[in-house]
Amino acid sequence: MSTPVQPTLVTTSRMGAFGRIMDTTDRTPGTLHTSNAWDRQLHRIGGHLLQSWRWGEFQQRHGWTARRIQVSDSAGTAMAQVLVRFQGPLSVAYIPRGPAIFGDPEVMWPMLLERVDALARRNRTIMTLIEPNDDSVLTGTLADVGAARRADRGQSCPRVRIPLLDDETILERMHQETRHNLDLAQRRGVKAGRYPAGQLAIEALYRLMAESADRNGFGLHSLGYYEDFLHTFGDDAVLLFAKADDGALAAALVTARFGNEAITMFGGSSAHGDGHRAAVLLQFEAMRWAREMGCGTYDLRGILNRNSERPGTDEGRWLSWFENGFGGEIPTCPLTIERRHVPVLPWLARTLKRIER
Repeated sequence: MSTPVQPTLVTTSRMGAFGRIMDTTDRTPGTLHTSNAWDRQLHRIGGHLLQSWRWGEFQQRHGWTARRIQVSDSAGTAMAQVLVRFQGPLSVAYIPRGPAIFGDPEVMWPMLLERVDALARRNRTIMTLIEPNDDSVLTGTLADVGAARRADRGQSCPRVRIPLLDDETILERMHQETRHNLDLAQRRGVKAGRYPAGQLAIEALYRLMAESADRNGFGLHSLGYYEDFLHTFGDDAVLLFAKADDGALAAALVTARFGNEAITMFGGSSAHGDGHRAAVLLQFEAMRWAREMGCGTYDLRGILNRNSERPGTDEGRWLSWFENGFGGEIPTCPLTIERRHVPVLPWLARTLKRIER
């Protein structure tokens, strides 16, 4: 029988805008309570960028409180970065693209959930939204983990994962129409390049994102959110622009990396840019950057599926065609689940502000 490591907790409290907030720091010897140690171990067990220390620190400047849980046992290791958002005296919690589990999930899941529940009690959390990065961490039924299926898939919507091989192989794996549009963009004089994340460049990125959001009905954060992201991730992120032959900006893209995987984070395009399929050229250039940075895979996250609300629209057809057209693998999309800590009042969670991603 495995014996879990019992953490030693040093707990302090402070008065926040919404009441008393409990701050808990794990001081067990060897616990990963520094950024480098956390990220090294997370990378070692296959964790996602949205579980990285920097993502948590970034989100803390945008309305969340980051808490990190790490459990080790002879059966394996489990890690979860839990983002907590307070609304009045209560809170909701969110585990994006996590947890990361290495070893036997049947042993590690209960141990991890015990810590998640303890964190929920300290923060008066109504429910924790869990968006696993893959199916390997899920065991048993939803009832076994005291959870319910969530209709909103959030970060765990289907995505395309592309092996970063040489240019020729990447092109061969693309669908014929995607290769045609890449060639079309180049023949029409569209140029793609990498740019420093200066103020003017970030403002240009935001204008293109706002235009895409208005055209396609997407949500948008403030300009400062994207500026902060680029400054936080520094050399582990890249800002790319595509320009039409007349010099006008056609599309923009932000890609970041964690470990050996690069991930599409944000992007936008003008109507003119869509016509030239400038976004295809940008993604191809982002793959080259990721390969230069030592990444082995590229994650085109957020593709539509047949259950999408927009599959029959022009925007829906374009997004599905665009992201599937690169010829990568489409991993099994795990369930997004809610662990309800106040099961007798599930409706109360719906009154809280919608979780922003």
